Amino acid sequence: MARRSLWLAAAVVLAAALLAAVLLWRGCRHEPPIGPPADFVADSVTLVSPDLELGLVSVRGIVHPGYTDWACLLECRERGGCRADVKLLVEYRSAGEKLSLTIGGRLEGKQGETMRLGRVQRPPVAVDRVERVTVASVVPVTPVVPGAPRPTPMM
Repeated sequence: MARRSLWLAAAVVLAAALLAAVLLWRGCRHEPPIGPPADFVADSVTLVSPDLELGLVSVRGIVHPGYTDWACLLECRERGGCRADVKLLVEYRSAGEKLSLTIGGRLEGKQGETMRLGRVQRPPVAVDRVERVTVASVVPVTPVVPGAPRPTPMM
């Protein structure tokens, strides 16, 4: 009888230890919380701009329900000012995956001024980091001179 109660006590202790180990193991597993993407600011990003003297101030994203609002802030470093239609290629990482976003628009500013190009991206995206911004194409904009002859419209 003493032997049977000793085996029963050992079985209860073993079962309790096994249960404690399983609960401890489940509690130690840390899974990142799944939630909406967060706003971001990247101010030390590589800028590639072979045709236009620019400085990258920052790349920002504000996450709204349903979309991310991207903004690239660029500083004009051209001696005569910046006037061009450009296309920016923003390379970034999201959940470890390399992705890109194209932002197009017109830059107009004097030397030293900060200019903004932006766009909306749907659905909203989580951005781990922004790696590079490349000015993919530059089309100079001819300034309008008052009193200058106007081009003949093509029909």
